[in-house]
Amino acid sequence: MKDPLKSDGKAPARSRARTQRQNTDEPWIDRGDMLSAVKDALASDDCWAVFVVGDAGLGASSLLARLNDGGNGRSSVMMVHGSPSLAPVPYGALSPYLADLSVEDVTSKVAVLRALWAHLESARKNPGPALLLVDDAHDLDTATAEMISELVQAGWAKLVATCIPRPGIPQPLLRLWHDGTAERFDIAPLTMEQGHQLCEALLGGKVLNTTSREFWQEAGGNTLLLKTLVREAQRSGDLIQRNGVWLNAGSSRVRTLELTAVVKVQLMRISTDGREALNLIALAEPVDRSIVGEIAGEPAVKELLDQRLVVQSVDSEPTLRLVSPVYGEVLRRIVPAARSLQLHRELVSRMEVSADKPESLLRMVSWSLDCGADVPGRLLIRAAVLACKLFASETALRIAWAVQDPELQQTARAVMARSHYNLGHYEEAAALLNVDVDSGNGLAHMMVNSLLRSATRAALGHPAAEIADDARRLREWGDQEAAGNPVDSAGILAATARRASLVELMAYSLAGDYHRMGPALAELLEAGTATGEPDGSLTRSMAMAMQAERLCALGYPLQGRQLAMDAFSQAQPRDNDIFFLPEFIVVRLVACDLAAGEWAEAQQLLAGYAETTFGSAMVSFSGAAYVVMGYIAVRQGKLADALELLTTGLEALRDSDPQQMFRFCAAMAYYVAAAQGLKPEADRLRSDYEAWGERGMHLVTAFARDFLAAGDEHLAGDGSGIAALHRHAEQAKQQDARFLELNALAMALSLGVTTGLERLVELARSVEGAWAGALAEYSAALSDGSAEQHLRAGDALYAASVFQLASEAYSAALTSLDRSRNRELAALARAGIARCNVELGHAGGEAQPDSVVPILTKRERIIVGLAATGLSDRMIADKLHISVRTVEGHLYRCYLKLGIAGRDELATAAGLGEETADQAKAAPAK
Repeated sequence: MKDPLKSDGKAPARSRARTQRQNTDEPWIDRGDMLSAVKDALASDDCWAVFVVGDAGLGASSLLARLNDGGNGRSSVMMVHGSPSLAPVPYGALSPYLADLSVEDVTSKVAVLRALWAHLESARKNPGPALLLVDDAHDLDTATAEMISELVQAGWAKLVATCIPRPGIPQPLLRLWHDGTAERFDIAPLTMEQGHQLCEALLGGKVLNTTSREFWQEAGGNTLLLKTLVREAQRSGDLIQRNGVWLNAGSSRVRTLELTAVVKVQLMRISTDGREALNLIALAEPVDRSIVGEIAGEPAVKELLDQRLVVQSVDSEPTLRLVSPVYGEVLRRIVPAARSLQLHRELVSRMEVSADKPESLLRMVSWSLDCGADVPGRLLIRAAVLACKLFASETALRIAWAVQDPELQQTARAVMARSHYNLGHYEEAAALLNVDVDSGNGLAHMMVNSLLRSATRAALGHPAAEIADDARRLREWGDQEAAGNPVDSAGILAATARRASLVELMAYSLAGDYHRMGPALAELLEAGTATGEPDGSLTRSMAMAMQAERLCALGYPLQGRQLAMDAFSQAQPRDNDIFFLPEFIVVRLVACDLAAGEWAEAQQLLAGYAETTFGSAMVSFSGAAYVVMGYIAVRQGKLADALELLTTGLEALRDSDPQQMFRFCAAMAYYVAAAQGLKPEADRLRSDYEAWGERGMHLVTAFARDFLAAGDEHLAGDGSGIAALHRHAEQAKQQDARFLELNALAMALSLGVTTGLERLVELARSVEGAWAGALAEYSAALSDGSAEQHLRAGDALYAASVFQLASEAYSAALTSLDRSRNRELAALARAGIARCNVELGHAGGEAQPDSVVPILTKRERIIVGLAATGLSDRMIADKLHISVRTVEGHLYRCYLKLGIAGRDELATAAGLGEETADQAKAAPAK
């Protein structure tokens, strides 16, 4: 390579100019794709510089560190760090490489260039340009930036430089861009998914989605802040690992000096006026831009926007908020109390605190309490209800405690009860609501407390009879109150009757008394919403949601889904915010989707709900979301995935279970563990189920009992689990709950029970939805036995995403097809099995459809192995301590899966060698 001092100063010939490119969609925990893209750019003949642009803390420096470690295959690498303190000093950033120069030579461009040349030549092993890595290029002094630009233009080195968007790439380096020899990558903040991946990478294990979401939101997607928050939570003990799952179990929100230092470094470039504006926004966010401009000056606002420290809303009256919530937490702590009070007075003098702007109201009320300023009681209550609705429960408790107005005390108690409920403190919530209905606390108070009390009783596992008794006492209270207020008696009786009916319906929901639910719901829904009734919209929405639940149990989940959607769309007055109406409706809407086999809809609903105004309420669904995904995985036959999802969800539900899903989740996890032969894990999960106690709507608890019975049968194999499922089916039949009856019989079918197929076909055909329709096809195929019917069933099951059962249907088709030697249809069946194996994660390599072997469970392989050695059904049953009928059922299902006619073909069809047969002989009794 030529000496750069003898260069003509022109860049080497380039074939084309590089265009700007963004790469922000890939997981940031590794940024392997961005690293590869940067290396690919450097390897190109026409690219000599790469600029990585992003806000502070997004990981550009980490990218340089990886390039430095790898060296990008080059013989010499030189790191240069820009620094604000060295920016006024010529060649200040190059000082580590200029130690041998005299004071006079340090200012000589020729001497500096020869020193750099000598440094790189001493490390050179291979020919080719060196690699210059420049961190924080925006802080380079002009002389250094010009030097680096000339070295790159001379072909002496290739460059990777990082900088923040403002002030951006130094002008001398921008010449490389204008010459068409540079490429730019813009780094965006982490997406929520990337934030979750980063949390799992940092902690080395599974992390609850809501835990990672909380860190991601606090950090505003900033990688450095997120890492600091995670480390901080670990040290404080808030972030714990339980049963292999990391979750945030505390709310102390300790903010350490490390986090404060990180935030201060990121804010160090702001002017004095900019800091004043930033403090004001931190204390009052979101706050009108015009007001901040009046107090701190418009240039200060523009500075913060240019530095991307705040974001501006897009509406007619733009507001400002910090880009990262954690900035606000730190700034509010370090702003002196006297200055905070002064800013508060200045802001209040220019604006009216209004309940029409919920987020602004909540921040202003909290700030006022911090300053010791007076807040009207009505605003305190409104802010407390809003915080409760947004699941900022600690904030809601603090604000509610500040309410002094005697007329608002009962509402404040209700808010505190709801907040404790949100936190999973059901006993504390019950204590606040445990006021005798005869104590004469007023109609409005009784309307609010009655529903909260019923929900709290359900969460505590109180029997339905106690909740029904509350309804009776509420009616008696209404009679007494009406007698004492003749003028308002009609309104009092009507209001208490409606509310008592809702409480009764909640009791019927718990008990699964769908016969009584029908007339009560019809009466409420037919009555409609009379003009001027304050609770009319709440009553109607709750009635519609419970009617959706009832229709789902009766076998009409699609009709129920539409009704629940209509309930969710009903406009509600603010007074109804204290009751968790959105969650009450959504959980029933999701249940209808799952029952109908609309699994993608259920997942999209929860994902979309997280993005709505009520997105904070996803805290309420943190564990339930895992239950939904686990249920879908079970139905699809993805048992390994299901177990991971369900055991993770259990840890979230263990701390807070507002939807009463813990037992259902534990039962499903127990069933999956038992089906996979994981007895120790299954025993642990069954203990969880038994210790929790039954609670929640019957639609869920009935399913939990079915999964528990099926799990028992997998472990014991003595027929007791199958008998329990038949009892459950009969009990559901007594209530005309066809969907619940169908589920119990379908679970029995999954255990190899093929008796009573006529009833199963009849039920499945009468229940709405893709899942039931596909199950009807499969049950009919089992009765009919023809290959064509099994193929149709396989296609229907595959279309409904019931992949394991679809595979079994295709396998059953092979039995008849192999006998008839119809190779065309046999190829279709094997292709169907191949598609199912792909969905189930069983596909291997490039196997052709004709070579596909159906997947057997661990127990099926043991039984097949024993049968292949010549043992009779009775001998196998005795060895494994299971019933002969269970052995026969397993073998029958294996014949269907393998497409064979009898035992003679077992070993070959199942791919069992001598070693597997020996393992089967040695299988321990269960």
